[in-house]
Amino acid sequence: MIRGISIGLLCSLAVIGSVEANTVESGTFQAHVLLVADSSAQPASEAGAIQLLNEMTQAMEKTDYAGTYVHLRGDQIDTTKLWHRATADGQQERLQTMSGEPREVIRHGNHCECAWPLRKEVVFGDFPGVRSRLSGERFEHPETLNANYHIVNLGSSRVADHACQLVGLVPRDQFRYGYKLCIGNESHLLLRMSIYSDQGRPIEHDFFTELHFRPQGDTTPTEAWPDIPMDTPQTIPPGYKVVERGQAQPAEPLTPEQGWIVSPELPGYSTKSRVWRTNPVTGHRFEHMIVSDGLSTASVFVEDMPQPKALNPDAAKYGMNITVRQVGPVRLTVIGDLPMAAVEQICKHTVPAKDANTERGERNPMLSPSQEAR
Repeated sequence: MIRGISIGLLCSLAVIGSVEANTVESGTFQAHVLLVADSSAQPASEAGAIQLLNEMTQAMEKTDYAGTYVHLRGDQIDTTKLWHRATADGQQERLQTMSGEPREVIRHGNHCECAWPLRKEVVFGDFPGVRSRLSGERFEHPETLNANYHIVNLGSSRVADHACQLVGLVPRDQFRYGYKLCIGNESHLLLRMSIYSDQGRPIEHDFFTELHFRPQGDTTPTEAWPDIPMDTPQTIPPGYKVVERGQAQPAEPLTPEQGWIVSPELPGYSTKSRVWRTNPVTGHRFEHMIVSDGLSTASVFVEDMPQPKALNPDAAKYGMNITVRQVGPVRLTVIGDLPMAAVEQICKHTVPAKDANTERGERNPMLSPSQEAR
């Protein structure tokens, strides 16, 4: 391990394309990793790579495209058909699963309709997070990622018969994962994304297997490019049941003096939100914090739990790490798509807001209680 960046990470990030291409990509990536590891001045990212990320986030939002992509995470393999449209009212998408239980998701902006044909059920609600899939949103504002990732060009490759440019996001420490993207030369779409742990083990791969584009200016619905209606009687198949869900109570922000906070914060990470939420099943209130470096994100849950419960080993897997800590009657749970070292540090430094940055806080038993991790 060199300053938190493992050689294993270097090697695994290079396993894309042919053997010859892998050799070239590995050597290029190794040079950049050593540069990051050995430079006390923290080298700047490459302007061309940052520009590619900017072009990619714009293209993913504004291009009409359709295709099939594969998602691999651990031993989970999912195949999905996707139609994407850019409209005056925002993005529209239709996703159909081709493996596992049949499911269809229709998205209009931040709203979605999800149908399960075998159950004959449909749900309307907010569009679920898709940051782990082929989405450009997580790479918006790449300039802000430069403090935590060295963003570099890694040459060229090919995905779904489309030539593309490789971009690597090399973590500057052990508190975040590494990313390798392949961005289309002509379309600027994100054609493939791979995520690797701080030990260099592959966590997740997402890639298109076929992709085509709608001719510019062509808005006439066809079999290949159908309309994507949502939230109308016509979109609910006969015999389907609309699953009713109780109206969720809006989140209530905590004041700076209330509840718990992360102090000191993990280098490069900051708390994006602190709110009260209500469990829709039990009706119990709990605190929820979002901690992020702009790319990797963790959730911190603080709840009253006088009777400690063992950690469920299936609570997180395949890149999601989880740790819990019991402090008297309070249960702290941290779960996120970031390395265990980061998850443990966030949990360790979650303290009552009133005790933060005080002598009392430094003696707080939360800094050394029992802890479980998966």
